[in-house]
Amino acid sequence: MTIWLKQAAHALEWNRFLELAKAEAKSEPAKASIEALQSAEEWAASVGSANLRQKETGEISLLLGKQALWSPLEGLTDISSTLERLERGSVLELTEFVAIRRWLYVADSWTQIPRDELPGNLFQKAVTALPDPREPLRVLEKILTPDGELSERASTRLAMIYSEIRSVKREIGQTLDVLLRDLSQKGVLQENYTDVRDGRYVLPVKISAQNEVEGIICEASASRQTVFVEPREVSLLNNRLRQRQNELIQEIFIVLSEASARLKPFTEELGLAAQIMIHWDAVQARAALGLRYSGHTIQVTQERRFYLPDSANPLLWFSLRPEQIVRNTIDFGASIRSFLITGPNTGGKTVLLKCLGLAGLCARTGFPFPASAPPEVPFFDSFFADLGDPQSIEEHLSSFAGHILRFKQILEEVSEHGLVLIDELNTATDPEEGAALGRAFLETVMSRGALLVTTTHDPHLKGMAVSDPRILNASMEFDEESRTPTFQLVLGIPGRSRALETAERLGMPAAVLQLAHSYLSKEHRLFEGMLSKLEKDSHEAARARKDAVTLRDEAAKLRDEWTSRTGRSASELLETTRQKLRRILEQAEDEVRASVRKLDQMRSRREVDSTRAQFDHSLAAASEKIDLALKEEAPEAAAVLEKQQSTRPQYAQPQAKALEIGTTVRVPKWKSTGSILEIRGNNIKVALGNLQITVAPEDIQPLHESETKALAEIRRSEARKRARNDAPAAPAASIDLRGERLDEAMSKLEHYLDQAYRSGSYVEVTVIHGLGTGALREGARALFNSLPYVKAYRDGGPGRGGTGATLVEFERP
Repeated sequence: MTIWLKQAAHALEWNRFLELAKAEAKSEPAKASIEALQSAEEWAASVGSANLRQKETGEISLLLGKQALWSPLEGLTDISSTLERLERGSVLELTEFVAIRRWLYVADSWTQIPRDELPGNLFQKAVTALPDPREPLRVLEKILTPDGELSERASTRLAMIYSEIRSVKREIGQTLDVLLRDLSQKGVLQENYTDVRDGRYVLPVKISAQNEVEGIICEASASRQTVFVEPREVSLLNNRLRQRQNELIQEIFIVLSEASARLKPFTEELGLAAQIMIHWDAVQARAALGLRYSGHTIQVTQERRFYLPDSANPLLWFSLRPEQIVRNTIDFGASIRSFLITGPNTGGKTVLLKCLGLAGLCARTGFPFPASAPPEVPFFDSFFADLGDPQSIEEHLSSFAGHILRFKQILEEVSEHGLVLIDELNTATDPEEGAALGRAFLETVMSRGALLVTTTHDPHLKGMAVSDPRILNASMEFDEESRTPTFQLVLGIPGRSRALETAERLGMPAAVLQLAHSYLSKEHRLFEGMLSKLEKDSHEAARARKDAVTLRDEAAKLRDEWTSRTGRSASELLETTRQKLRRILEQAEDEVRASVRKLDQMRSRREVDSTRAQFDHSLAAASEKIDLALKEEAPEAAAVLEKQQSTRPQYAQPQAKALEIGTTVRVPKWKSTGSILEIRGNNIKVALGNLQITVAPEDIQPLHESETKALAEIRRSEARKRARNDAPAAPAASIDLRGERLDEAMSKLEHYLDQAYRSGSYVEVTVIHGLGTGALREGARALFNSLPYVKAYRDGGPGRGGTGATLVEFERP
């Protein structure tokens, strides 16, 4: 591993990650295999091999619950050196035979698993490739007992020796029992027991009575009060026992030698079996660790797509409770060469930076990654990281000098498929010069084709993403109410650093903060204001997306309830009504088109109102036909929908005034409003424009006075607008939107373009939006694309505003 890979791995806490994985491995060799992933030489060397590792992990994740597969691997030791000795013809120790047998037991259990219980085909093929363990097992079972001792039946000679040894020991025991009784009565024994010294049976005799026991003194106690005497009666028996024990040692050597010779032909098969099981033990460790942090297997890509849905740094699962972990979605394509993470201090930028780095490492080593769906991560062939303060007193390096040396080394080695991680690209020097240097470094790394991910507070770098599509801004969210970071990532917009807010939260005196605010430049305030607006808009968009997801889920729930209640799928029910609804809708569309054409040709209010009423009538009639068709063709579905509508919460309505001639009312069935012309009992005549209808009291809803006033104001506004449109005055040849809010500017621009086009005075007009962040320019161009009368548009060019203005050309006959 190069020094840069080591530094990057250390900065990303790869060490700690692998220690967690090692704890999930069962066998010692598998733990060593995971430890070896500290070196890049053990990583996948290509996209194909990386995806193969991920596929292995995915298969085994489905088998983690089968403890019978994995628990036998617990505590298995490395037998590689044993197999090397066996290959050389050495005689194995008894413990080595026991270790080999344990591996063979696991292999035997795996080969007996029914194939239909193994999902996927990678593990199934591996199990199929295991050599048949039965023959070497027979060799070992002959010489070993179930608890790992040498079996007395390993050979005939061995069995006879063991029998003779037991016989001699019984005779020695009987002789000593007689001597104990006699000598204890004489009081010559220190204690009433027998002992063994140097493999020979002895009696503890008082030193003062040693001459009263005939035999050999073998040893004396440390207190010199006792001597251990081998009685003459057992001396010959001890000699016989020693002889048999020597014969036993020789016979055991013969048994082990013969077993080693019989096992030697299986050396290669034993090594292959061990390698297969070690490999899959390491795979199950990867899968087991991934299960602990809700990981998904990664799709490793060459195209540089980064997609981490609802993800987080996996190490957070081992320091926080799951509910405390904030997940973020990171999604950008191959065109992005720099990913800038901005936002408040202590907002989670560095944690997110490490998250991306760990994703790259996991992609190459087969580990899953935390996500709500399968993530996509590029294949990086090199990793560079500058995290933390590189200051060194011993090497006479300041913080800035340390960073510069690292940047220099990165530029010397970085290549097209490298990942560069920088925490704070522009720090520890003059802000203006540091910004220039940071921008130059960023552009150089991008030109090499590598991906640069950096955290930054530099507004110059934040602004680069506006004009360079290769750069993607992102920010860590800040809660304005609690004045604390939320650790949520917002893609596409830069974030405010909020140094003063963070200082306030950490207890900086208010007077100091107030003075600091007074020193902020006007430009800084404007820039921060713009970022604040972007953050607000982003929050609103996020809420809208969340509402859309909720509606989608509710629709899916309705569909499922529909299917479960009717016993028919939604597609079957819709198929029976599709043709009829299509005919009804086509007829309604024809009537709508006719009404629109007539409206385009009219000028008088009376004609417009009459046609609008007919239009409302057409829509209401089409709606009625659709409801009727639904009830006829899919009554069960209609019932479900009707119940859903009836069970929705009803909100209190304002008190409406009593019905009388002239009252403005809403007619829900006609989806319109009108005025009461006549009341005769339960028959009420209502004018909808020039159309008069008769309805029952329950079919209308009187409007509240406030609603009536609002409706009147809307109609007066429409009248004024029509008056303006009927005789539009020619506006100026240009409009200046600089300084406007985006939404207000777009409304103003659309009104201006309508007037300019209808006046017929211009073929081309100028829209001045300035440079700024580019938001007004992009918003304006999106509006141009939506207007049918805009033929083309282009930058202003020299002398006409440059890229700060856009020339808009109208369609003219």
